[in-house]
Amino acid sequence: MTSFSVTAYGIEKNKYGFHELVSKPSETELKDYYANKYYQQSIQMHQHEYSAEDLLWKRKKLEQKAYLAEQYSGNPAGNGVKRFLDVGAGEGFAMRFFAEAGWEASGLDYSSYGCTVHNPEMLENLLIGDIGDSIDRLVAEAASFDLILLDNILEHVLEPLAVLQKIRHLLADKGVLIIEVPNDFSSLQLELLHSGCIDKPFWVVEPDHISYFNAEGLRTLCDEAGYARFKLICDYPIDLALFNDNTNYVMHPGAGKPVHKARMRVENLIHDISIDKAVTLYEAFADLGLGRNLIGLFHKKSDL
Repeated sequence: MTSFSVTAYGIEKNKYGFHELVSKPSETELKDYYANKYYQQSIQMHQHEYSAEDLLWKRKKLEQKAYLAEQYSGNPAGNGVKRFLDVGAGEGFAMRFFAEAGWEASGLDYSSYGCTVHNPEMLENLLIGDIGDSIDRLVAEAASFDLILLDNILEHVLEPLAVLQKIRHLLADKGVLIIEVPNDFSSLQLELLHSGCIDKPFWVVEPDHISYFNAEGLRTLCDEAGYARFKLICDYPIDLALFNDNTNYVMHPGAGKPVHKARMRVENLIHDISIDKAVTLYEAFADLGLGRNLIGLFHKKSDL
């Protein structure tokens, strides 16, 4: 059994119910890290070439988000131009997907590196620079979007509440905000630690991740920011592989790629059987606290 204390890792639980770093980087340090280091040095995360299977998996996960957005957005298909904003657009895959689906797609990111490598045709839709400053600029321009995506970005920012409050000004009436964040300090992860299957909280990655979310903490934070959650799903609970020594990619990093490939094949299969049933399954996983990432869908409270 592995003993574990969050304080030993410089982590504490905040008033919203999720964990965060006790000692956070400065705004200047964070800007420099993302603008000059993150994409250029993270070749493993943003590899120069994805396999066809990787690209298909990415597309199917976006199809699930679009499926839910179309169901719950106040601007249904055929009712005018739909506008999409990807906050933290990274490699530009979401922008490209929604643009091809007929949306007017835009994105924000600290760096153009990922988009330049993978989707250079979307660069003209990408606003580059500090994300907070870019949001302020769009607010000043009275921009409005029917769908806003925060995909693995909220855990990186110094003040997630402030970001959510600003974004609220950009969300159209009856618009949908989709937030995807890692599901951290979950009961599954803690069981893996306590049982000795892993010897460290691998999900604590400083300075990349400042906040470590759970479902209730994300809901409480968004409630204070003026949102109401109406749907919570997750993705495949890949951490289950850590119970098996042969697939334990934390203790045996060489297992990482095969486990990821298996995860993609399972998720693609589930999606192909039925997107509606896939969403129902991921909703059940989320309710159990499973899933490596949580995906919450929100409306503004004023829309209810």
